[in-house]
Amino acid sequence: MQGQIGPLRLWLKQADDELRIAVERIEDIKDILETRVFEPIKGSEPEDLDWGRWVVGTNADTIKLMPLTPDRPLVVRPEVPLKIPTNHEALFFVSFPIWVRIVTDKPRQLNLCEVPSVVLSNIWFGDPMSGELCYSLRSRARRKINNSEPSPHRAICPVRIRNSSMRQLDVERFCVHVEHLKIYDGIEKLWTNEISITFKGESEVSQVQYAQSPPSFEPVKNVVSEARIPLKKPLLKKSLSKFKLFSGA
Repeated sequence: MQGQIGPLRLWLKQADDELRIAVERIEDIKDILETRVFEPIKGSEPEDLDWGRWVVGTNADTIKLMPLTPDRPLVVRPEVPLKIPTNHEALFFVSFPIWVRIVTDKPRQLNLCEVPSVVLSNIWFGDPMSGELCYSLRSRARRKINNSEPSPHRAICPVRIRNSSMRQLDVERFCVHVEHLKIYDGIEKLWTNEISITFKGESEVSQVQYAQSPPSFEPVKNVVSEARIPLKKPLLKKSLSKFKLFSGA
């Protein structure tokens, strides 16, 4: 069995009580499928695939693929630098590549592995002592939804930034804790719940709130994955920064 979502192609096959999984990444854009459904494809497997093997039993006849948020926060820059005066706010749309969790569904659900649809670079956000390791997004946060490019392997997160400080806020980059987000199945796109970041000053932590309902930018059908780490109260984090202190491959 083989299937593809965006640039991620997965190969799966059963042998006795094992499930074997291999990952192939598509680099040629003309070979990237535009459907948001994990699409079965035809063709023979490449000879250089690196197979992982899981013992799942002989009666594990149902395999499920679940979209997930990445397992670390994302650092993103706006499409163009933006200035937000005191007591004003700006809405951004952050498009990020999903991960895929492979699970057996019968006789019981068993999580086997998680695969990123796109491998992201590492970046350090914050100061050397209290910062955190994140992923760096190549795509930029936009002020409007981009409908021109196919993105079957991406989800869109609305991020609303409000400046409650006494000074103008220069938005050069910000951190999105996607591990607290749900993913919703929209008519045309995958969506997450909205994030609201309230900036209170350079020396203050920001208040980060996560909406409990889906966004209203297009109708959504249902929740396709719950948050990795659910939150019941606002998060206090350093979420905006002017300076990149460390980055790595």
